[in-house]
Amino acid sequence: MMIVDNVSKSFGKREILADVSLEVKEGSLLSISGKSGSGKSTLLGIMSGLLRPDSGTVFFNGQDIFRWLDFRRSRFRNRKIGFVFQFFNLLPDMTAYQNIVYPALINLSARKNIRDVGRLVEFLNLHDILHQYPSTLSGGERQRVAIARAIINRPEIIIADEPTGNLDNETGRDILNLFLEIKKNEGMSIVVVTHDDRIIEHSDMHYHLHDARLSPVKKPGRRKNRR
Repeated sequence: MMIVDNVSKSFGKREILADVSLEVKEGSLLSISGKSGSGKSTLLGIMSGLLRPDSGTVFFNGQDIFRWLDFRRSRFRNRKIGFVFQFFNLLPDMTAYQNIVYPALINLSARKNIRDVGRLVEFLNLHDILHQYPSTLSGGERQRVAIARAIINRPEIIIADEPTGNLDNETGRDILNLFLEIKKNEGMSIVVVTHDDRIIEHSDMHYHLHDARLSPVKKPGRRKNRR
């Protein structure tokens, strides 16, 4: 599905990524850890086409995304990638419902996906908060809205940057369970930058980023998902 091929990136004299390679397989959960400032968010930016690497490239379904024109990469992000962030990044002047459907509204060809809202509301248990604004929601509720927004266009890959880092223990577990449900029932691949051991443990593959190098870690052990 997606192959990151020998990607390197520097900012000034500081080397952030050096010959980084990884593969995102269909329907997999892949986690990446590393200390703050190690380049994890830079890697996610390159994988989504927001940042151009100094060398190397990213292939999506066999195509080099950096050979595409900017508008095609933007369309790729809107249709094929769903983003989930630590601090939710919801639009404060929009209700939960408006935040969820926004990615479908900005793309004429994707507006048919708005019909999926009912299914997402049921799946993510959002019935009671649809018409509330982000400032009135708890952290877990805001993250569930952000996840619904990320999957409204039925992307092939969800990219999540510390999605449980701003949540309490129990809510973080709930978000992990949602990701596992999405992976199982929707068939989407999920790439998570995280320090959450529970996410790492449930990953199909885990990587560690250190000194600009990405190292595969032994495939995590599995345990039965506890609710």
